[in-house]
Amino acid sequence: MHGFKAGLKRRSTKRVVAAIAGATLVMTPVLAGCGSSASSSAPASEAAAATAAAATGAASAAATVDVTGKVVKLVSCGDVNPWCAVYNKTIIDGLTAAGVQVEYLQDPFDSALQIQHLQSAIAAKPDLILLEPDDDKSLVPSMQQAKAAGIPIIYNNSHPDPAALDTVVSTVNADQAALGTFAAQNCVEGMKAAGATSGNVIALTGSDYTATSNDRITAFIAELEKTPEYKLVSNQNANWDSALTGKLASQLFAQYANQGGIQCAYGMADYQANAIVQAAQQAGLPVGVKDKGLIVTGSNCFKVGIDNIKAGTMYGTGTQAPDTEGNAVVDWTLKFLRGETIPAENLTTEFRVTADNLADHEAECTKA
Repeated sequence: MHGFKAGLKRRSTKRVVAAIAGATLVMTPVLAGCGSSASSSAPASEAAAATAAAATGAASAAATVDVTGKVVKLVSCGDVNPWCAVYNKTIIDGLTAAGVQVEYLQDPFDSALQIQHLQSAIAAKPDLILLEPDDDKSLVPSMQQAKAAGIPIIYNNSHPDPAALDTVVSTVNADQAALGTFAAQNCVEGMKAAGATSGNVIALTGSDYTATSNDRITAFIAELEKTPEYKLVSNQNANWDSALTGKLASQLFAQYANQGGIQCAYGMADYQANAIVQAAQQAGLPVGVKDKGLIVTGSNCFKVGIDNIKAGTMYGTGTQAPDTEGNAVVDWTLKFLRGETIPAENLTTEFRVTADNLADHEAECTKA
């Protein structure tokens, strides 16, 4: 986006969790609300001060509520996925350290298995279910069942299907649209730097069955359309799988070889972007600005992405490091378990990453 680099320098590189205003459903707070010490006849300034003091006291008291023994079922993507492995470990370690009992029910992006796990979690009647979806729509009936049973759900790394919005107490999500926008900006900027005044673009995405991928690709397409000389010619579901991503990339390189070739490729996670780089190199295609070759961008910053940016084989990525996102889930989960009111939607702020600002994000992006 215009002015991005300048704006980024002015912003702290510390990751911020933004609480988005909205209707919030919560469990009954552990602590009863305190009555105001200011009477209705007191001066407004005194009443405001009293209200602020009461709120501060209540927040401080909530932070000391012991959550030891609270039971959380983590229904989430499996450890066969490198992002999920770090994300889930971060959540488990953070909650366990606070005394919460966590059971991790994992699946390798198998929506049928995830439904079974969610049903099992509901039957156990935990204090909370943390749900990271494989397929937003398929989970709706079970989520409605959880609501009927009075079991709260915090929905993670996506947002629920509209039919299930009233079944969750909160969502904890990345700004997925920003990640898609950043990827398109990386493509356009990289192609221009490589001297391509027009070009064919491909996108190899995560799962089509969650808002995570759909929000990103929608934003990617919208941003790319601002420069119609660069055209998205293929958008394919690679299911967050590096092997499938590499296979699809190879096929597309061959398909478009006599149609001007491919000038930019978006791998929705850095390990997918790396698979694209490898496929291009195996096909004998030049990669990167220096060689006026294929521009590759990713998201979900990984060490392999950072290494590729340093080597010039990837133009850029976006943040959403798994431990940063996992820590956000831990923070909001503990607030909820302590009886605090939490917002209906909580988004982590994401950042565009290129060689120009790599130093600001390298430490965060090399945890996976």
